[in-house]
This record gives sequence, C-alpha cells and structure tokens, in this order.
Amino acid sequence: MEAKYTANLPQYAYLAQQVQAYEAQAAQKMGLSLWQLMQRAGEALFSWFDAEFVDAERILILAGKGNNAGDAYLLAAHLQQTGRQVVVYSVFPTSLLQGDALKAYQHAKLCEVEFSAGWPQQQTFDVIVDGIFGTGFKGDLSAPLVSIFAQCEKSTAIKVSIDVPSGVNANSSVVAIGAFRADVTLTFIALKQGLLTGKATAHCGRLYLAELGVAEAFATLVKPSATYLNQGEHLANSPARAIDTYKNQCGHVLLIGGGKGMAGAIRLAAEACLRTGAGLVSVATHPDNVAMVLQGRYELMVHGVENKADLLALMDKADVLVIGPGLGQSSWAKELFDTAIEFNDEMVIDADGLNLLAKRPKKLPRCVITPHEGEARRLLGEHCNMSARFEVAKLLHEEYMVSVVLKGPGSLIYDANCTAINRSGTPAMASAGMGDVLSGMIAALIAQGLALNTAAQLAVYIHGLAAQIAAKDGEKGLLASDLFVYIRRLLG
Repeated sequence: MEAKYTANLPQYAYLAQQVQAYEAQAAQKMGLSLWQLMQRAGEALFSWFDAEFVDAERILILAGKGNNAGDAYLLAAHLQQTGRQVVVYSVFPTSLLQGDALKAYQHAKLCEVEFSAGWPQQQTFDVIVDGIFGTGFKGDLSAPLVSIFAQCEKSTAIKVSIDVPSGVNANSSVVAIGAFRADVTLTFIALKQGLLTGKATAHCGRLYLAELGVAEAFATLVKPSATYLNQGEHLANSPARAIDTYKNQCGHVLLIGGGKGMAGAIRLAAEACLRTGAGLVSVATHPDNVAMVLQGRYELMVHGVENKADLLALMDKADVLVIGPGLGQSSWAKELFDTAIEFNDEMVIDADGLNLLAKRPKKLPRCVITPHEGEARRLLGEHCNMSARFEVAKLLHEEYMVSVVLKGPGSLIYDANCTAINRSGTPAMASAGMGDVLSGMIAALIAQGLALNTAAQLAVYIHGLAAQIAAKDGEKGLLASDLFVYIRRLLG
C-alpha cells in the first residue's frame, strides 16, 4: 500500500486550535466531508502500521469519546480485516460517542473488532495505540487515565499516539502529570507547535505527519504560528564572503567573562566565535586567566581586566559583545556587567550574565539572551509556568525587549516578528560548555551582518546539527569542544 504519511516534516507549525477551527473548511475546499476526512485518517494510520509495524500482530487500542477515538476505531477495523489480533478498550462509555466518532464505532462493530470493558487481563501486546485525546486536550488528566497510562508504561509494547499524545497540550507544549508517553506519533493535516518543543517532544517520540490531502488548502486559510526550518533554509542565511573579504569586514567580537579560576567557559565561547567566522575575537577576563585562555589558541586577543576603565577601552573597538560565560557574581563581575549593558551595539547575554540581568532588569532591544529553563525562571520569577514554553519566550521578550533563545529540546527563538522552533539537536548535548559555545556562535554571526533573530536561528540550528554529527561516535561523553570541527564544516 502506498504510504500516506511522511517523516519529512514541513517548515511551518500551527496552533492546535487553528487545525480544529479550519480543518472542516480545508476539507470542504477539497470536496470532502469531515467523515471522509476521518476515513482518510484511518487509512493513513493503517498505511503507517503496514509499513512501520510489520511484525506487530497483537494490538491494543485505547479509544476516547471524540474524533480521536473515531480515528482509532477506523484503524481497528482496518487491522481486524487484515487478520491482526486487535482489542479496543474504550476508556469512556461508548454512549458518549456522537457524529462521525459514533459512525466509526459502529463500523468497527460491524467488522467484528473485539472490545474490552477494561484493561485486558493476562494478555501481552506488540503495540499499544493511544486514541483518547487529540488536539483539544488541556488541563489535567483524571486519576483513572493516569493509572491506565502507568499500566502502558509497564508494558514492553511499542507505544503509538494518534495525532497528539494524550495529556499533551498541542498549543502550549505543557505536559500533564501522567501523560501517555509515545515512542511514535502520527499527527494529521499540519504540525502542531506544541508537539515540537520541551517535554512534549519526549512524549511524542518520533513524529510523522499525514496531511490527508488537505494541507495545501489548510495553508491558504491559516497563517502559521511558528517556523520549523530545515537545513537548506537555515544554510541559505549563512554569511557569504566575497573574494576580496578581509578580517575587519567580518566583525570584531568582545567576549566578557571568566571570573577568577573560571577560564574554561569564556575560552569555549571565544573559540566558537572564531570557528563561526568572526574576523577578530577579543576576550576580557580576570587577569589570573589570561595565560590559560590564550594557551593553544593564539588567534584570540586576551586581556586581563581589573575594572570598568579597562573594559571600556576594549568595548570602544568592538562591534558585538558577549557577556556572561564563567563571569561569576562577584563584585568584579557585577562591575563588568553594569559596564557592558551600556554598550550601544548588539550583544549576547548568557550564563551568569543572565543571573545578573535578573537582579538588574533592563530593556535591551539590541540584545539576544539565551536562557535555559532555570535562568528563564530567575528572569521572570517563580510564578511563571516554565512548561508553557511559547508563553515564557513571549514574556521574556516583553519584559526585556530582547530576542530570546529559550534553550531545550526544540529550542524556541522568539522576537516580536517571529517564533521559530529549532529542529536539530541531541540528548548528547547535556554536557558542560554547550551553552558557552552557542553564545559565541550567535555573536559571530551577528558580527558578520546577520540580524539578531536570523543569527540566533542559524546558530542554534548549526549548534544542534554539529552535535548530532559528533554524537555518532557516542552519545555519552560528547564534549562542547568536539563541535568545533563540524561547526566550521557546516558553515563552509
């Protein structure tokens, strides 16, 4: 059977509520009813099973009470008709079914699908399918559902979600306690932004898309909520060099950091800046660190700075600043930070620079900040729900007037004009110094003429892709400095 789905995901994402609101109009534009659209979803699911789960014979399908359940019932009917052993557990009374979901249930009954009144006892399954909630889920899961999903966790079966893993908010990316954790998810019509970032990515597993023949019509009706650019689109923004380019045209970056005894972070950031193509890279660090930062990387111009006056002399020569890697929070660090944030050109703030900014809030419209979840919490206050990543990025922008890189799986790059979701990266990046490398990369691209948000998007993508390539030699033990050779290679 010809595949009706793809792992080659498109470059735009939408709010789940946009899909809910416009799927009927998109279907109508293509001459389809919602029942026919549901039938296409069932066919796509079956095609997916037929190709991806060839050896799966015993399948448990968990069904809810809405259209997600309708998709599940149609899948069950297809599987039953081809001889697979299928059991459907409807977790809500089937008397609650209405419309197309009810029609799908009746069809499954006619196909003699086996239904269970509860969790099937003394049976093992090759695949467990989650067809309980779809795009409309928000809030918390009931205790019985949490118990059912815990039972799924104990099973060795492959876990599959239809459209959206139950318990995941496909708008906000918030994951409810006890949510279904899928190994694989097949989503429909368009990418939902909430599936692509934060903890939601772990609950989706590998993500596939079935457009059901209406994606083009849908795209004419709705403006995307976020971009999800691929490698080609990102690399098209890479700075080009004319044949007569010289170093002063590639920007001069000054990196400020490395408190006493903390030379490593600023060295990593500075070398990343060089490897990403900055023409000149200077480092302002504690005098005790000069020899250590300079050792083995003599292309860096390393300066020991004691105070504000020393730093101002270096700032006068710079096009872009980075403040924060290894800076610390000593009185020396605070003096340098207070001086640096008065810089009149572009800057990148990371690490201890973010912690100092949280204590000294300031609007910085020519700045990129790169917080992880903990730093974002300090910048916004403990009251903020860090799981609602799109809202967190928006609040950071509004509070500080900066371009935001909210790090994590599916890092978000946000300013007033654009929300971008990054699609590169690997768990191997859970390693010291990775954020320092990223801050140096962003600054280097700004120095070479890219706009703040464009530079941030490109740097985040290349950073993640370089780590993916490097991790082929082993996911554990990847060092931040292992990325340098691949960063250079990818940027050409």
